[in-house]
Amino acid sequence: MCDARANAGDASGLIVFDVDGTIADTVALHHGALLVAMRSFAIPRLDTDWGSYPNHTDAAIIEDAWFAGFGRTPTLAERGAFERRMNAAFDAASEPAPIREIAGAVRFIETARRAGWALAFATGGLRKLTLKKLAAIGLDFPEDVVVTSSEHPARNALVAGAVAAARAHYRTFPKKIVSFGDGRWDFETAQALGLAFVGVGAGPKADELRKRGAVVLQDFQDLPTAFAALSETGAPPP
Repeated sequence: MCDARANAGDASGLIVFDVDGTIADTVALHHGALLVAMRSFAIPRLDTDWGSYPNHTDAAIIEDAWFAGFGRTPTLAERGAFERRMNAAFDAASEPAPIREIAGAVRFIETARRAGWALAFATGGLRKLTLKKLAAIGLDFPEDVVVTSSEHPARNALVAGAVAAARAHYRTFPKKIVSFGDGRWDFETAQALGLAFVGVGAGPKADELRKRGAVVLQDFQDLPTAFAALSETGAPPP
C-alpha cells in the first residue's frame, strides 16, 4: 500500500473512518457472512442480533457467542476456521456484483488527504476481510493505519488504537480528531474517547444518530457539504 505521509507535518487533524456502512456499502454482505460462519459451528443459543452484543465487533461477538453457547472461549484453531468460513461466505455473496463504496467516499478521502488531513481506519471487522474491502472500493493506504478487531476486540480500544497508529505513522499530534461512523456504537465510542463525530447513512440508524445530536451525512457525493460537516464538529476547515 502507498505511503500517505504527504502533508502530514501540517495536518489539520485526524479523521478516523469506520468501514462497513460508512465508506463501503458492505453491511448486508458482512452480516450475512457473519451469520453463515456462526451457524456453521452449530453454536447453542446463538443470538443473531449483533447489535445486542456488548462490543459490536466480530472478534468480541465470536468470544461472547462461544462463551454463551459452549461455556468457553474459542480455541485458536476455531478462530482461524471461523475467519476462513466467514471470508468464504463473504466472497460467495459478493461474487455476483462488485463491492461498492458509499457514494463519493473515495473522492472525499482522497481530497481530505490532499488537504493535509491525517487518515486512519477503525473497523469491527476482522483484518483480512477489511483489507479486501478497502482494496475493492479503490482505497490504497498503508496497512499500519488500518486497525481492526483482530487487534482490538473492544470498540473503545479499537478506535483508540487507530488514533495511536495514526500518531505513530504521521508523527504528529492532531489538533482535532473526527470519527466518521454509521452506528450508535460509533457515536458512543467517539463520545467515550472525547472525539468529534460525523454520522453517515439514512433511515432509522441515521435518525437515531441525529436524535443523539450528531451531524449526519447521507453520503459523500456533495464535497462542500461533507467538509462542512467537519467544520460543524468544530474541526478546522480543509
